[in-house]
Amino acid sequence: MTLQVAMPMGYLHERYCGRPACPRCGELLTLPEYPEFAERGNGVEIRHVWQCDSCDNRFDTLIKFKAVA
Repeated sequence: MTLQVAMPMGYLHERYCGRPACPRCGELLTLPEYPEFAERGNGVEIRHVWQCDSCDNRFDTLIKFKAVA
């Protein structure tokens, strides 16, 4: 018998593309201030700039996608 670990798709999506928490105060953020899209080589980068409503901390997140031939 082989042990297999399964994760519902909703949780998998939240792990990689979900809403982040503020690194300073831990507040869960709803929407980024603005996104930036850039094509880099054979992929795409999506950067979101966030600002926490509770402590005004600003930070960004980066998601990279590679193009499939």
